[in-house]
Amino acid sequence: MSTLPATKGLAIAASFLTGGASSIMSLVVIPTLLSAPHNIAAKQFKLIHNLKWVTHSAGSVIASLLHGYVAYTLHARGSALWTRWATGAALTAAILPWSLAAVEPVSRGLLVIAGTGENREGGTEISIKTERLLRRWDVLNSVKSVLAVGAGAVGLWTVLEGQ
Repeated sequence: MSTLPATKGLAIAASFLTGGASSIMSLVVIPTLLSAPHNIAAKQFKLIHNLKWVTHSAGSVIASLLHGYVAYTLHARGSALWTRWATGAALTAAILPWSLAAVEPVSRGLLVIAGTGENREGGTEISIKTERLLRRWDVLNSVKSVLAVGAGAVGLWTVLEGQ
């Protein structure tokens, strides 16, 4: 009995769940933080960042491994569809380096504001800096959503084609 159909389903689900979680950050959480006083927004970002880093990193790694397993298995069976699953693995694998290289430096800027209390009085300069960093983080985070949802879409497209 093959575990491949279940693994395909898990790979697709993990990709969409990871992409959905990132999308919620961009569509709901960051806009809410932008409407909060900036001293509170930076501190709330710190709490969210710590949780998100663990859960989203794990989700992207799991999705990548599942896509990779399917690609490897199909390649070993001589199926040309392995390339689609390898694409899904590459897309989800790209999330972690993107997070480290592009998103994390912006996160560190927000964490400095939250940790030092610079934003305590909500001075105009710090308020503008916090808002600018939150907006930048939002855009960079959206890329992670696109990568994960793209991987899920490639897998779903392949499964729906009946292959």
